[in-house]
Amino acid sequence: MAENVTVLIVDDSAGDRALFRTIMTRGGYTVQDVSRGRDALPKALEMRPHIIVLDVNLPDMDGLAVCREIRGNGLLANVPVLMLTVRHDDADVLAGLEAGADDYVAKDSAPELVLARVKRLVQYQQLLSLTMLNRQLVQAGRLLAGIIHEIRGPLSVIRGSAELLRMGNGTEPHDPQWVDSILRGIQLLQVRLDHLMAMVRSGPPQLQSVDAAAVAREAVDLFSKGLSPSVRGITFEVCCRGESGPIARGDAGRIIQVLIDLLSNAQQAIAGIRTTGKVQVAVETADQEGPWVKLEVRDDGPGIPESHLGRIFEPFFTTKEGGTGYGLHLASEILKEQGGRLTVQNNPEGGACFSIWLPRDGAVATEKAVDG
Repeated sequence: MAENVTVLIVDDSAGDRALFRTIMTRGGYTVQDVSRGRDALPKALEMRPHIIVLDVNLPDMDGLAVCREIRGNGLLANVPVLMLTVRHDDADVLAGLEAGADDYVAKDSAPELVLARVKRLVQYQQLLSLTMLNRQLVQAGRLLAGIIHEIRGPLSVIRGSAELLRMGNGTEPHDPQWVDSILRGIQLLQVRLDHLMAMVRSGPPQLQSVDAAAVAREAVDLFSKGLSPSVRGITFEVCCRGESGPIARGDAGRIIQVLIDLLSNAQQAIAGIRTTGKVQVAVETADQEGPWVKLEVRDDGPGIPESHLGRIFEPFFTTKEGGTGYGLHLASEILKEQGGRLTVQNNPEGGACFSIWLPRDGAVATEKAVDG
């Protein structure tokens, strides 16, 4: 559990900071510390720790005030705070809990007890956040499934009527080209409804041959049409050689789900610094440690701080006010289920680039045939 878990220690005593740093490091945690209470909030916003170990007695700023300041910040409100107290001082314990601390431990406690408190708080917060998120996802899934169900009924009636018109069963003359355009539109809507259903469908992914460029264009079309007029200054485009893109093996609906999440992140990153910008989805084949189809979502936003690149797919890690920190983790897990992966890097010219790697169609079958 200690893998990639970061701890921020706030204590004015150099000796105590060294002691707790040693305890946490031996437990497998990554540790940073500050000596002043006024530095706690800026440092926590910079590093986004999994837990804050906070001394109740600080000379420059009361530890209780620091705790309340942390609790009042939307980006840190869910970060557990372990208050360091003096043994047998019930007043410190009570005041710390009232200020918003999640637990307390005496400074002279055994190292095993300190580590146990830290581990419990981190695990509890992750489970709590996951439970809340799952409830939200279930509610959103039920709503979307209901909407799709309501659309499919009338759509079937329209399709049936259009097919009857094409067969000439109507009493009025008609132009077949209009009937054919209706049927093509209905077919496109049905495909998109299937893709939307895949976003909320439980169970394993439905793997099939996927035209990567067509899926990218559909995702961009769905996302851009849902934008409010206030952000229409940001343009979206799909870059691919030829009309049809490389064929990947995957679940089209869930790939669209990942793309829409990445497009949303890119749009929000640009909108945070200016009203205009560009997001491009590039589709190509890649032979890096195997045959892949790669979809890159590039933006010209501010990019990602280097200190955050290693944690960007970590569950519950977020730099956005009100964010859950679960979107990119979920996107990464969706691609892993399909035999793919999600990577990120900053563009040399600025902005971020997220890369979706999907197995090239036929690669799995070819490998099995060679093994046989």
